[in-house]
Amino acid sequence: MELRSATVKVILLVEPDDAVRPALRDNLHQWGYLVTVTLDGADALQRTRYSGESFDLILINQFKQSIDETVDLGRQIRQHADHFRRIPIVVMAEKYGPELEGKDIQVGESEYVTYLEDGQQLKHLLHTLCPL
Repeated sequence: MELRSATVKVILLVEPDDAVRPALRDNLHQWGYLVTVTLDGADALQRTRYSGESFDLILINQFKQSIDETVDLGRQIRQHADHFRRIPIVVMAEKYGPELEGKDIQVGESEYVTYLEDGQQLKHLLHTLCPL
């Protein structure tokens, strides 16, 4: 397992959307995070099972599945190694109405769904859950 500074935080990004992935990864880097990119749930599950990497937060873009399915995927990823059990999961909702825009909703002990109004909202939530 790779050793890293206690101040460096690593986000496991699950982003199936080819159009969104590069910009999101770049934003996370600019905000001070190291990012491990996975393309889908199967890729993320394999990565957590076999790589021995440690992550501080799981960030999943809801893509062609329900919020519940996406949160469950995050829980499955987190369960593959003991050190994943307590880390936060953030699901970025794909489609939502104006009544939800700009809200971050806690849906479990350490699971959150964010209905993004802008990138600053995501940055604030990540810095709250995974401070640098």
